[in-house]
Amino acid sequence: MNKYCLAALSALAILAGCRTQEQEIQDSSSRKTVRFHAETADTRTAFAESVNGVYETLWTGNDREILLSLNYGKAEESAVKVSADGRTASFEAAFDAAAASAPYTFYAVSPASAARAISPSRKAWSVSIAAEQTPSALSVDEAAQLLVAKSAAGAQLPDEVALHFSHLTAYGRISLRNLELGDAKVHKVELSFSTPVVGEWYWGEDGTLTSNGDSHTITLHTDASDDLWFACAPVDVSGQTLKLVVFTDHGNLMKEITFPEGRSFASGKVARFSVNMAGVEFVKGSIYVPLTDVSLLKEGGKYLILNSDQTYALGPQSTSGNTPYRERVRVTVEDGVIVDPGDAEVLELRRGVSEGTWSFHSASGYLAAGKTGNALRTIAGRSDYSSWVVSISGKEAKMQAQKGESTYLRYNASSPRFSCYSSASSQKGIILYRMVDSETGAVEDDPLTAQSEYGCYMKGAERKYVKGVDQILRSYPDGKLEFVILNAQAKEQLVISGFDPALRKDDLATVSVRYRKGFNMLAEETYALKVVKEDGPTVWLGDGSGQGFILKK
Repeated sequence: MNKYCLAALSALAILAGCRTQEQEIQDSSSRKTVRFHAETADTRTAFAESVNGVYETLWTGNDREILLSLNYGKAEESAVKVSADGRTASFEAAFDAAAASAPYTFYAVSPASAARAISPSRKAWSVSIAAEQTPSALSVDEAAQLLVAKSAAGAQLPDEVALHFSHLTAYGRISLRNLELGDAKVHKVELSFSTPVVGEWYWGEDGTLTSNGDSHTITLHTDASDDLWFACAPVDVSGQTLKLVVFTDHGNLMKEITFPEGRSFASGKVARFSVNMAGVEFVKGSIYVPLTDVSLLKEGGKYLILNSDQTYALGPQSTSGNTPYRERVRVTVEDGVIVDPGDAEVLELRRGVSEGTWSFHSASGYLAAGKTGNALRTIAGRSDYSSWVVSISGKEAKMQAQKGESTYLRYNASSPRFSCYSSASSQKGIILYRMVDSETGAVEDDPLTAQSEYGCYMKGAERKYVKGVDQILRSYPDGKLEFVILNAQAKEQLVISGFDPALRKDDLATVSVRYRKGFNMLAEETYALKVVKEDGPTVWLGDGSGQGFILKK
């Protein structure tokens, strides 16, 4: 919390419905300000390549904010002052000394936007490695580069602390050899690994990363056709596969490779490798690729359900006696892609009736578990029977309905059919394929992205952040971002809440706004918006016609 927040909150506490955030306001007598100094040159971006191939990394002007904690206590945000040569940085923060005891250890994460929460019981930070990245020609996306530091433990609470930062993330640099584009223009590149590489992780006391909702797929927003930079978790990729898709305005170019034994990504190091694209041709029209991560489930998207051998897909409705099921139809998977689904049922993804569930809509209705027996029905509306929890493990998907005698959608090879069974181990597994449109180029930006200041741009509730006058507060009740702009002098409060920081570009979001000035509530509405743009920690949510919000995660 910056130095202006307490005054702003005090002035706004008289407003009905204003949340004073008592948990963040401590008795000033127990607060101790500590100054930090980062001296090492082994700390930040730029990735300028020297003659001998060593990458020097420096602090840059984009390292504006950092998060710090004392003994895994409450995270404190601090502005970063970077030296002129980029080799050193300094910052300070106030900690609740009464809430900590010796030994005193400080932890830091940069950038602040990458840190999600602190788990004292785990002695770990929850951090996020961005799945959507925008690299430059010479470097990895800075918002995806995670640096961490841990101080030496002390018997006394110090006034000054020296921190040595190290890279938590690893880096990759891909050369695309023999790529024949002609006059096609690249608008993004997608990398799907068979092992998790990005997403949510725990940074633990021992310095390692463990899964907290990881992801397999990295999307690079770039127009480059070679020398592609990305950030990822430090993982062993020996024998793992990488599916690379180059999206262009003339179609997709796809190639799958297998990493040889002994290959890995290491923290702070750049792994260089090449992919030979010789002979790869454009695939036009709508194609289907395996769903590697639930974060890629999109409302309105089109999906196929295949058996684990990837030889049959879910087909039309049928019955055996009085038991409904879905027939199988043969599909052809070539180079990991389905070009023509044939008679397979193309399912449209819609929200389920409860949080975290999905419904699959076909031409005749919704897929639903049976009320009795091993049945897979098609029903007219959404219900608990047609609301599925979807998870991915390796290549296989698990789909479980919220209600029914048998709730797991599986493939029966003995009596060939897709139906529901009593456990996830009954019968054979399934694999989900998602449709991507290879003919569409980059989607034009929402008019909202012409704006640059944080705030609300909904009609009747327009309000943008005024630097030097307003203060911004961010908190995460129930894991969702609450973004508050305060102006104490005008007794004004704009609260934008409900945005999930895990959402990425093109995801749908339900966001609420409360805009109060004095005792007058100027707006209190809920909006269904789309994430139209991300730029590091800054995110634009729009309705497609120039209205929406600009937030900082």
